[in-house]
Amino acid sequence: MKRTMLALIAPPAAVARYGCVSCTAAPIGVFWLGSLACIGYGLAGGTLGSLLGPNFLIAAGVLLWLIATAWARLVIRGVESDLFQRADSTQAHQVEPQADEDPFHQLRSNS
Repeated sequence: MKRTMLALIAPPAAVARYGCVSCTAAPIGVFWLGSLACIGYGLAGGTLGSLLGPNFLIAAGVLLWLIATAWARLVIRGVESDLFQRADSTQAHQVEPQADEDPFHQLRSNS
């Protein structure tokens, strides 16, 4: 429950605490900060031309926030899956390379 609430309130912090910081914290942070900027600018009465009003900016900000939250929850769920090595985990499906295998053999034989 704490993970879900933290992902809802501050998605980059949730990824930093429970997920993969080096992989996804920056892009999730960009979406979250973009949502904060849209919501703040919309609440201040800013417009993007005569066709779009502040309500559009607030709605776009909420949409970006929801995307960041969903992305953070998916990352946290994937990290948990890898740590527990469940059946759907990427850790459970890795193939170990053979020690005597030369990865460049096919390239060298074609030259």
